[in-house]
Amino acid sequence: MKYTTRLGVVFTIFISLFSILGLRLWFVQIAEGAAAVSQAEGQSVIEVMIPAPRGDVFDANGVLLASSRYVPALWVDRHFVEGDDRDRLIQSLSALLSQPADDIARLYDEAGPNGRFQVATIDTVKAYQVAEQLRDYPGVSVEKIPERVYLQGESLAHVIGHMGKPTREDIETDPDLDPETRIGKLGIERSYEDFLRGTPGIVTYSLQAGQISTETRTVDPFPGNQVFLTIDSRLQSVVEEGLVAGIAEANKLKADLRAAGRGSGARNEVVRGSVVVLDVRTGAVLAMASHPSFDPGLFVGGLDQATFDELQAQNAFLNLAVGGLYPPASTFKAVTYMTLLEKDIPFPAGTDGVDAPNKLVHCDGEMQVPLTDGSAQILRDWYGDRDLGWLNYHDALSNSCNLFFYAVALGVWESWRGSPLENVIQDEARSLGFGEQTGIDLTGEAGGVVPDRALYESWKKQMLEDEDAPKLLTEDRLEAVSPWYGGDLMNLAIGQGGLLATPLQVAAAYATLANGGTFYKPYVVSRVVSPDGQLVQTTSPTIVRQAELDPEDVRQLLTDLNRVVTVGTARQAFEGFGDSLGQVGGKTGTGQSVKAKDNHAWFAGVAPIDNPRYAVVVLLDEGGSGGAAAAPIGRYILQHLMGEELDPIRAGQLAD
Repeated sequence: MKYTTRLGVVFTIFISLFSILGLRLWFVQIAEGAAAVSQAEGQSVIEVMIPAPRGDVFDANGVLLASSRYVPALWVDRHFVEGDDRDRLIQSLSALLSQPADDIARLYDEAGPNGRFQVATIDTVKAYQVAEQLRDYPGVSVEKIPERVYLQGESLAHVIGHMGKPTREDIETDPDLDPETRIGKLGIERSYEDFLRGTPGIVTYSLQAGQISTETRTVDPFPGNQVFLTIDSRLQSVVEEGLVAGIAEANKLKADLRAAGRGSGARNEVVRGSVVVLDVRTGAVLAMASHPSFDPGLFVGGLDQATFDELQAQNAFLNLAVGGLYPPASTFKAVTYMTLLEKDIPFPAGTDGVDAPNKLVHCDGEMQVPLTDGSAQILRDWYGDRDLGWLNYHDALSNSCNLFFYAVALGVWESWRGSPLENVIQDEARSLGFGEQTGIDLTGEAGGVVPDRALYESWKKQMLEDEDAPKLLTEDRLEAVSPWYGGDLMNLAIGQGGLLATPLQVAAAYATLANGGTFYKPYVVSRVVSPDGQLVQTTSPTIVRQAELDPEDVRQLLTDLNRVVTVGTARQAFEGFGDSLGQVGGKTGTGQSVKAKDNHAWFAGVAPIDNPRYAVVVLLDEGGSGGAAAAPIGRYILQHLMGEELDPIRAGQLAD
């Protein structure tokens, strides 16, 4: 066949096919177009998320702390609510649930056109009631959803955390987040959100004329991972019992002091406190308590505003262990003690009451410190005018003699002022973790402050250049050549002044001192396991830094911490401790506060002395005396850790 003939045949076939295609398009678009549009308008497809169970939380021994259970919940799908039915539906649900109509209307409007939202979880009685009267509740369905269950109530609330609806900021951070899902808002519920949150399933509905014609489950929900804590719930119970009982005993002691006419430092009730127990060998948190606490179960069904405001007023959501900043007071003397030994700090010459060559201080309750203008400032110690004699660093620590540690700081000031060695105590403190976050896997951790000349100079510059800057310095400091004084260094040496730390930071510092200088990052989660038992993540001890400590200096410190509880400021609190008293050490502290508040009570302990494993820190906000109020709580916890029989908490001696 000739080329032109073949081309003609192809052209004829092409025209024929094109004509058939055009005829079919006309038939579909014109002849059947109206019917197709009508059918499309009456049919649509929607996808609905099926919530997934959240992962379980266990303690270190496998005790279940938080889980999920399926409960009936009321949902409203605005696809099926005609505009005229809105108000009637809201009023009906308000009457059924005994919830304010305004709250339901807000949920309805926030869901948006064709939106879907959960109104509330309900009991089975109401579920049956709604199922029997669905015609009265257009767009309403009853579906079983996984609901969080907290099996320990208020116990461990600050560590485990609670749930809540995502905020606008949460959704901006994760645009794929369903506004109706509940996410972690505090504690490990927040910090391990990505592990605990399961993968939701999806159900596809086909709607015909506003009614569901078919239902297809395209994706099944998959539960979240299991999280195992480092915390022993048995130890946690002892810690919480001791903390609550210690607060009550501190308030009883204050009442007795007021009745005896000695209430100048016992004006306010003790309502807040915290305890941290660390494994000094790994950084694992063995127990952590903060009082007052809250029941995370209150948030499961949605917390009413009045209850939330009440808990907020109590600062119940603040985890004092990681977020409470206080001057660590005399617990910090262990840091100054170690700096003295490690750096061989010279003592001030020519100061009354100081034997510089032999590094002895006369602890008679008073020291005269020369000022630059030729006058002298008189410093008085916590024990009044009692004469404790000439003390070396061993006795100064066990008796918590402020004058001795003032002399250490004064020696630094006189010998090394203006040189890099001026910060020798601060450098030691930072090597032990003061002044920055520890990096614990919890929310709300504060950083702390280690003051020095550079910090005060930066504050001065900021205040002089910006009148709206925080007033961190007094006017006299702004006018001085340098806003950093020798008195600031002396206050630092006894844990006062601008120094601020959290109970966790103090515990981490004592753990580092006790183990010989290794600073481990604290952690509360040991491992994450998938629903089918596969290891997803494990936490290994993480060394943040290594402080260079002489083993002999560490041994001396531990020995002298034992003297604190046997013959020193915690002696009375530890009377009758048990046979293992020789293996326990500690340090009391009484932190000065503003004039309107009472002093804060501290205790930091370590055990066993021969092979340290535990670091225990107790803080009572406005607790008063460390020896009287905090040390008894520390004794109670250390008795449990050392296998001794627990004694009821009783007040110790009024000591720093």
